[in-house]
Amino acid sequence: MITFNYYTIMLLLLSGILVLVFDVKIYAKANLTREKKGALILGWLNIVLAGLSYICYFIYDKWFWK
Repeated sequence: MITFNYYTIMLLLLSGILVLVFDVKIYAKANLTREKKGALILGWLNIVLAGLSYICYFIYDKWFWK
């Protein structure tokens, strides 16, 4: 079975970390509170989606694909 799930997980995780590290810091220095809050939400959303995707794929691979 060919899947691109691991690439999707890595892209979501990496983009979430980069948003949290760089964008939030830039918006905080510029005193842009609304943009900072949006970047925080999107960064954590990417990380949570990466985790959920990994967990769902693990469950699918171990219990449903044999």
